[in-house]
Amino acid sequence: MEELEALVEAAQRGDASSFGRLVERFQGMAYASAYARLGDSHLAEDVAQEAFVDAYLSLGTLRDPAAFPGWFRRVLIKHSDRQYRVQAPQA
Repeated sequence: MEELEALVEAAQRGDASSFGRLVERFQGMAYASAYARLGDSHLAEDVAQEAFVDAYLSLGTLRDPAAFPGWFRRVLIKHSDRQYRVQAPQA
């Protein structure tokens, strides 16, 4: 867990390569989670990418680096739900 905290702290200080390593570490989970919610591989890829961009821009708001996995999952769910509402058939 220390390695994760160190990566998050470095990314918070602006180290782009550290954030890239976080993306590599969490991209499988991000895609799988988005796909499970949306059922479309292309939308899942888009949502995962949007979530990573949002996470990068909001990383400074994360107070506890060890909380990154749960924090990022909430960011991802927010984007997945937003996309689902856009794609949902209107009754």
